[in-house]
Amino acid sequence: MDKYIRMFKWLLLIIGGTTFVLSVTLMPEVASWAAWRIPEIAYLEYPLLIFVWVTLIGFYYIIVLIFKICSNVQSDKAFTMGTVRLFDNIAYIAMGELVAYMIGFIVLAIWLMRAHPSFVFILFLVAFVCLMLFGFCKVMKHLLLRVIDIKEENDYTI
Repeated sequence: MDKYIRMFKWLLLIIGGTTFVLSVTLMPEVASWAAWRIPEIAYLEYPLLIFVWVTLIGFYYIIVLIFKICSNVQSDKAFTMGTVRLFDNIAYIAMGELVAYMIGFIVLAIWLMRAHPSFVFILFLVAFVCLMLFGFCKVMKHLLLRVIDIKEENDYTI
């Protein structure tokens, strides 16, 4: 089990590092290309970059919390209230990201009337992933609370 947790941690590091490199190098290039290609949205280049970079803070914090969950599993503290709180925190961060991306969609589509199909697709894709993560973490929280109750009952029986 320890081997799989280490591999998962490495996978998280690779995903986080790749996301960081792409957001620092590729995202500005794509934004400037889009501003050059579609001049009427050129003024959105830097606000969209800043929006993506700010929302990535929540993504990296979720990665840190998943690392803590992996550490709890490694140290046989998987069925504790600390792990339940970690899943709850991840769920709230995911819901915050979902709200941020929905507000971003509303600002782009309704207020600015600049709902380019690629923007809409990316916004809804990220929002869908956030919604799925929120649901998964809430289910895991409920499951862990149930397991903790069963574990406490079994600890007191002879």
